[in-house]
Amino acid sequence: MGNDTMLMEPVRGPSVWTRADFEGRDDWIWRFSDQELADLDAALRGVQARGLGCAEFGVEDFSLPVAGARLAALRKELIDGRGFVLLRKLPVERYSLPELEAIYWGIGCHLGTVISQNGKGDVLTHVTMHAGLDPKDPNLRGYQDRRHQEPHNDLADVVGLLCVRKARSGGASSVVNSASMYNDLLRNHPEYLPVLYRGFHMDTKGEGGNQKGVTEERVRVLSWYRERLFLWFAKRRLDSAFPKLGIDPTPLERGALDYLGQLTEKPEYRIDMQLEDGDIQFVNNYRVMHARTAFEDHDDPARWRLMLRLWVNLPELELEPEFSKLIRLGVPGRRAKATMPAAT
Repeated sequence: MGNDTMLMEPVRGPSVWTRADFEGRDDWIWRFSDQELADLDAALRGVQARGLGCAEFGVEDFSLPVAGARLAALRKELIDGRGFVLLRKLPVERYSLPELEAIYWGIGCHLGTVISQNGKGDVLTHVTMHAGLDPKDPNLRGYQDRRHQEPHNDLADVVGLLCVRKARSGGASSVVNSASMYNDLLRNHPEYLPVLYRGFHMDTKGEGGNQKGVTEERVRVLSWYRERLFLWFAKRRLDSAFPKLGIDPTPLERGALDYLGQLTEKPEYRIDMQLEDGDIQFVNNYRVMHARTAFEDHDDPARWRLMLRLWVNLPELELEPEFSKLIRLGVPGRRAKATMPAAT
């Protein structure tokens, strides 16, 4: 890989921020207006009148003459701004779960192309407690677990979460700034950058990959393309690929993975938020990483924490082909399905 594809100088601009930049500010929280909520409701009633539910309609069926402008601004903020937005507050108490899924699906269609999130082909998943799963299962996915999730990236341009019900306690969300971490790497450990630009094999968690359960090719952690820096890092998936391959990381690889892992936990590069019922968080998967604290839930399964998750690709966001060909595919599914069954 030549130096023309590797940025070796600091990133500047709105994509670079620290926690201190948000002290005393809440302009990253966008509140739905009454007119925008009425627009979403009218769009829902329109698809219902045609007998269409979640994943059965496209953007042309979900007209948003008012709220569409807000979503266009949101796309711009995700791509060329700070990389995340919190929308507050969709009145979830007014709607049934299938209605919320349809509204959220319509919002996702206005942002871009919704893609599959697992080998079952699910395009809208329920992030909730899953009873009966073994926490020691090496293929357990984060959305099936209530333990702490360290900062990571998913396999799409944008990750969206709609909070239907928050947990009894815990479950706070965090976003971590990728550009600030890159600048730290450049400043303190530039020797790690070529390793991160080259990338690592990724553990597919039982969903695709070669016979060993890892990607055939390396997934790049860093990419510099058309004046934008992209970062993709999921330390657990990269670490667990080594034993599946039957090899050990080199000292330089181990140092790069561990140092970047330490940076993801630095408070100054992170902003924390508690998603309330009706909040929607969207993050640019390459400009920020996302994390979640552990949570405790109610005894009654009907009151368990429930988030609806979308993975969305943005057609106008150009990525380096070598960087995007593994990440941007999501998880190729055997079938397309709107929702995962809620845990029981």
